Amino acid sequence: MKVRAVVQARMLSSRLRGKSLLSVAGQPLLGRVLHRIQAMSFVHETVVATTLDAADEPIVALVTSRGIRCVRGERSDLLARFLQAACDLDDNDVLVRFTADNPLYDPTRSAAAWRAHSSGEWDYTHVDGLSHMVPEFIRVGALRKIDALTADPFDREHVTPCLRKQAQLFRVQVLPADFASLRADLDKHLTIDSQADLERFERMFYEVERPGQFLTLDDCYLWLDRQKTGLLGPVETGPRQLRMTLAGHEVGDGCPCFIIAEIGQNHNGQIGMAKRLIEMARRCGVDAVKFQKRDIRWELTEDAYNRPYDHPNSFAPTYGQHREFLELSEAQHKELREYALACGLVCFCTACDEPSVELMQRVGNPIYKVASRDITNIPLLRAIAQTGKPVILSTGMAGLDEIREALDALAEASADKPQVMLMQCVSQYPAEEERLNLRAMETMRKEFGLLVGLSDHTPGVIGAVAGAVLGAPVIEKHITLSRAMQGTDHAAALEEEDLRKLVQHVRACGRAMGDGRKVFDPAVESARQKLSRSLTSRLVIPAGTTLTEAMLVLKSPGTGLSWRERSKIVGKRATRDIAADRTLNETDFA
Repeated sequence: MKVRAVVQARMLSSRLRGKSLLSVAGQPLLGRVLHRIQAMSFVHETVVATTLDAADEPIVALVTSRGIRCVRGERSDLLARFLQAACDLDDNDVLVRFTADNPLYDPTRSAAAWRAHSSGEWDYTHVDGLSHMVPEFIRVGALRKIDALTADPFDREHVTPCLRKQAQLFRVQVLPADFASLRADLDKHLTIDSQADLERFERMFYEVERPGQFLTLDDCYLWLDRQKTGLLGPVETGPRQLRMTLAGHEVGDGCPCFIIAEIGQNHNGQIGMAKRLIEMARRCGVDAVKFQKRDIRWELTEDAYNRPYDHPNSFAPTYGQHREFLELSEAQHKELREYALACGLVCFCTACDEPSVELMQRVGNPIYKVASRDITNIPLLRAIAQTGKPVILSTGMAGLDEIREALDALAEASADKPQVMLMQCVSQYPAEEERLNLRAMETMRKEFGLLVGLSDHTPGVIGAVAGAVLGAPVIEKHITLSRAMQGTDHAAALEEEDLRKLVQHVRACGRAMGDGRKVFDPAVESARQKLSRSLTSRLVIPAGTTLTEAMLVLKSPGTGLSWRERSKIVGKRATRDIAADRTLNETDFA
């Protein structure tokens, strides 16, 4: 069996142009990836796959100068480039997929993943969540099967989502997110997608990398742990510190606010529109997108299903038909999850009934959101608890007693202690700002000892930003392509410009919060020297004169002694004649 590494690289990244060849601590990013692959003994040879774009000529030049084969093809058809890279291989040979923006592939953990793949007859092996530190393993025959199966542009551009969503056709092995002690909470900080990422990498490499030695992943984890205060914001160390993990993202005290773009059913039953909303969410920088799933026949009585629904927002003659028009199929939910994953976003769903929970388990839903209306739906809560997945529980139609009953139901049905986050919410669409009641977040946190986020239905971004400032670990906001579209949830949702503002404001607030310690900030040293005041002679002080406070005045600049340091010179004799209006120093007195 041959094992061939294929590194996908291109210069026209949508987020950071030219990053494949950007210098990271003196070496091009792609060069670092190739160097890592050389340390993986299970890889027999390496190919780089790039595009036909003129912008990618420098990649070809670098690769060929190192004696490495390079294949080229259309930008939108990565599958064709992979097949070209594997054209001389047998079906049972393996391509190992690397990307040029992840310079920290770990040879030891990658070898462990290779052993897991080669120990069985797997078509595809990957770490859950698609680790940046361990590559993906793909049997060549599976790639050829995809080529015969699909002409879908998304499948051909991203390749492996087709393997994951066609589980009945391919043997897919999913390694746990913490495989070989990987840390999903830190791995997201170890890839390069932005200028800030690049600067962080530069700092880390210069501080930690030793000449002639690999910078190990464990070295990086240690460095990031030490940087957490600056990287993640304020870190509370007292007994009230609360955190939980949502699809590999650590959220809670000291962590960045986790921002969810609620698509819900604002796709209007169209998967193409759903993908456009995912792309919009990616462009704006959110962390996750969320959908909803209902089994309409399970939810509605026959009379409710057949009730005429004559309304400007109706998509069908009866209410039940209207609701069914807005539902997506299991296959469509799988496709959207893969699409979001390819966009770097967490994708999860509100499952509104037990059949929908079963369907979402088959889809691979990593988190369950419970809508406010279902906080008293104990059978649904039990079904969700039995999945063992984290739960986000909206409280827009409940008081403390009903919340307590819901939490009890989740705890009783869970095999282990459930991971639950509450969400302050007002179940109005749109909600009035004066009803938002942000202080209820702290009330619920104190009452139940749980993290409490905010599901904000008010117009605009003020409510969500205020919630983030008050400590909401998660912010959820409905999004839409246009508030003028047909459908009940569009009018209260954010369009792209406002969603981008929301993300920018929440991130800026997180940076501005600081760590709570009040100490002198070296960043203001120049201002202090210029604007603060020093001990200055009020009058001429002849040599031998004993200095008294009456002879002193405070004037700028602040480069001399402060008022609290006056004891260093008061009561001592001048060693020489001192002119009036002169900044004083210890050497002037003895």
